Parts: sequence; C-alpha cells; structure tokens
Amino acid sequence: MVSPILPPGLVYHPADIKAYEAGLAGHNGDPVPAYVARPSAEGQYPGLILVHGVHGYEEHMKDVARRFAALGYAAIVPALYSRNEFLAVVEEEDLSQAAGWLTARPHAQANGDLLAGQNFLESSSFVNGRIGLVGFCSGGRVALMFACNTQRLAAFVNFYSNGVFQPTEANPVTAGEMVGGLCCPMLGLFGADDTNPSPADVERLRQELQNHGKTFETASFKNAGHAFFSDTRASYRPEASYMAWGRCLEWLSRYLKD
Repeated sequence: MVSPILPPGLVYHPADIKAYEAGLAGHNGDPVPAYVARPSAEGQYPGLILVHGVHGYEEHMKDVARRFAALGYAAIVPALYSRNEFLAVVEEEDLSQAAGWLTARPHAQANGDLLAGQNFLESSSFVNGRIGLVGFCSGGRVALMFACNTQRLAAFVNFYSNGVFQPTEANPVTAGEMVGGLCCPMLGLFGADDTNPSPADVERLRQELQNHGKTFETASFKNAGHAFFSDTRASYRPEASYMAWGRCLEWLSRYLKD
C-alpha cells in the first residue's frame, strides 16, 4: 500500500504550539478577526503575516499558520472578508460572491487590515522584532501591494500572486506598478503551468523588480498550475508543494532568523 503524501509541515505535536483567535482594529478602526499561531515555549520569535486568497479565512490558512508556528514563527492571519457576509468560502456558490468582494475591495482597506496585523506582532512580547509576510494567490497580490506601502518588513514570500498587472475600478493602480516601493527582499514561487499569473506575467514582474534594483528570487515549478500548495483543492501538487515549502523556509530563515 502506498502511504498518503502529507502536506509539507503538517506533522507537529499540538503541545508545541499555541493557537487562538484575536481581534484587530483594521482599516478605519473596523473590527477584524485574526488567527494567531505561535510556539508554546517561552521566548521571542520572528513574526509572520499570512495573507489569504479568494477562499478567505479558511481552515487551510489557519493550518498553514500552525505549521509555521511549529517551526519557530509567530504567525497571524487577518480575516480580510470581515465586513462581508461570511469570513471564508464554504460552499462553491460562495466563491463568486467572494471574488466580487475581492475585486471591489480598495487597496487602502486591505493595507489597513494588514497593518493592524503587523502592529499586533510588533507589540507582542513573543515576537523578536523581525516581521515577514507570506501571501497566497490573490493574497500574494494583496501582500505585494502591502509590502510596497509599508515599512519594517524583513522578508516576503509570494506564492503565485495573480492579477498583479490587472487594474480594476476600485484599484486602477496595480500592485505590479508599485514595486518601486517594495520594502524587503521577495521570493516568488510560481507554477509553470499557471495561466494567472502566466509565465509572461512572472517575467514581467521579474523585469519590474530588476529595473527597480530590488532583492528578489523566483522559482517556477513544472507540472504545477495555480494554487499548487493548497492541499484542500484539486490543484494540489505534492512534489511542487514540498519544493516550494523548502524554498519558502530557507528564504524566511535567511532574513528572519539569526
């Protein structure tokens, strides 16, 4: 019998982490729920802001936070749909509604909510002062926007950010046009078979980063499309996921750990 391939980082002892809900004062002071996962041992750890994609404040993202916590990070996941009818996509019919909210959400709102997460980590006694950022799918785009409009971030890992060069009525200036303001080194992880971002989109982003003299690396994984890291969906590709997880951890360790 072939053993099932577990998602990377999934195996950890529950006693090794503390995980709980917290409340943030987001954009305009609006209440924003957030999920916090950190090591249970006393001490100070690097902080991580995790930015969810179109599926929202889902269990998968909370589990990813716990995986990081088991490896010595204090992670927070702000719920960016907190002003809407639900926090996470549960039924397939929720997806189109969530996509509409995402398109209509102005950068300033997401930026304010993520800044609240950053402030939470910076003011926490269990954080060592170094803060990183990890975003997935549309959350990668939102995270890129945030990293170009804030300070004090030490590292950013961008998992297959889509729509980076696609303006909307709510956001006529795209995240890709903001990279001159990128405040920290960025690692981009992409699927070679993805169509959004396509290989051409990835190359355009690389050129923008290079033109602005930013510190960055990118990797594209063969036989992987969009959302290849999400073990809760049919898009999951274990081999690419494991390789990307390793690159992600190396990048974060390089910039956030001694």
